[in-house]
Amino acid sequence: MRPDETLIDEAAQWMALLQSGDVSLQERAAFDAWRAADPRHQQIIEQMAGGLNLLRQSNLRGVSRESLLHSLNAPSSSRRRFISGSLSVLGIAVLAGLLGRRYGWLPEAGELATGTGERREFALEDGSTVTLNARSRVVPRFDNIERLLELRSGELLVDVAKNLSRPFVVETGHGRMRALGTRFLVQRGENSTRLVMLHSQVEVVTASGARQVVEAGESLVFDGQTILALGRSKGQDSAWVQGRLEVRDRPLSEVIDSLRSYRRGIIHVSPDVAGLRLSGLYPLDDSDRTLQLLERSLPIRVTFHNPYWVSIETRL
Repeated sequence: MRPDETLIDEAAQWMALLQSGDVSLQERAAFDAWRAADPRHQQIIEQMAGGLNLLRQSNLRGVSRESLLHSLNAPSSSRRRFISGSLSVLGIAVLAGLLGRRYGWLPEAGELATGTGERREFALEDGSTVTLNARSRVVPRFDNIERLLELRSGELLVDVAKNLSRPFVVETGHGRMRALGTRFLVQRGENSTRLVMLHSQVEVVTASGARQVVEAGESLVFDGQTILALGRSKGQDSAWVQGRLEVRDRPLSEVIDSLRSYRRGIIHVSPDVAGLRLSGLYPLDDSDRTLQLLERSLPIRVTFHNPYWVSIETRL
């Protein structure tokens, strides 16, 4: 039986942890428990890595777990490669590819990055500031013509210093956002980019050339081809800067996705409960507390198998 996408993603994260060479006894025990819990878990590990012997090869060890997790969570993530072809072949190819720059983990000179559960504000050379959400990476490319931030993965909030002679641009693989104002938020996903305008205006140009000006209080979703959605911002999008997760009528699956960057290990959400909708205010920096609050407000059961493996299922 072919493993589903969720299991592939979980196995990829375990492999990133094991391959890093920085594994505690608790984390190793957590992986062993996850692998033994379901025959499919063992199957996908064997298919992705050609067996656990691959994880013990010295030339694949010592890579930072944060670098690997960045790569696995980047828009050019390995997930589609695992889905699209032979897992046994592509698993080895992707693991080797993670060691190369084309898969996006090798840092460039001047790259700004955050790890799991980390938020950080950076001062840029022009007087602007950029705040990165957890597991985010951005490369500043400033020259005499423009001030460019290339968002490789994750989410940022930027306060732009005024400079009429050099435009300020944020770029993802889906297009470019040219600041006509001072403060906005950009979230890069695997298939699209989301922009939230907090003050003044931004002009968006997709990779294919579609254009749209976004006003204060609006949000825009676009991919490389076209504008997907334009609407009013719900107002809670920048709450993560203060360590809060504000939720207004969102499905549980999206809430858990927001929490993943703040927790090491696996959070498995059953398809039976993934679509449950909720609203509330939750702490990002205490993921255990947030999961407990979700369990109280929804008909779900949250099981902490160990500190690195949590499952969420229907409450019986």
